[in-house]
Amino acid sequence: MNELSRKIISKLPYGDDFRFVDEITFVNESRIVGNYTFRVDAPYYASHYPHFAVTPGVLLLECMGQIGLVAHLVYIEKIYERENVALTPSLSNVQASFQLPVGQGEKVIVEATKIYYRAGVLKSDILLRNSKGEECAHAVAHLKFVEK
Repeated sequence: MNELSRKIISKLPYGDDFRFVDEITFVNESRIVGNYTFRVDAPYYASHYPHFAVTPGVLLLECMGQIGLVAHLVYIEKIYERENVALTPSLSNVQASFQLPVGQGEKVIVEATKIYYRAGVLKSDILLRNSKGEECAHAVAHLKFVEK
């Protein structure tokens, strides 16, 4: 993992048990790409369709939002360069569709393209793909930037 990836991830407002970002592999003002591997031993697999262990859609959205919106905001606002910043992002709108399930231990790649960032609101088009490159989910979402 490169130094910029480490800095961005360190500024995300999530604890280890609820951070769905392993690495940021590319980022610029208009685009971000990152990945996460869903842990085989995650407790939700035992109860969410126990006969067919599949990652809950809400967690796929969370992963997409953490990489495609929050991490991107950390980069755009250069929060990764600042000390003592408490970021409290506020998701305001999501339109999503799901095409393929994501299973235990599966690595996903999230790619987001900024549609706009104005008045403290980031709107992005976000894709989640599996390691084969197949599209598993797609969302267009808005995130409000709140710094405390």
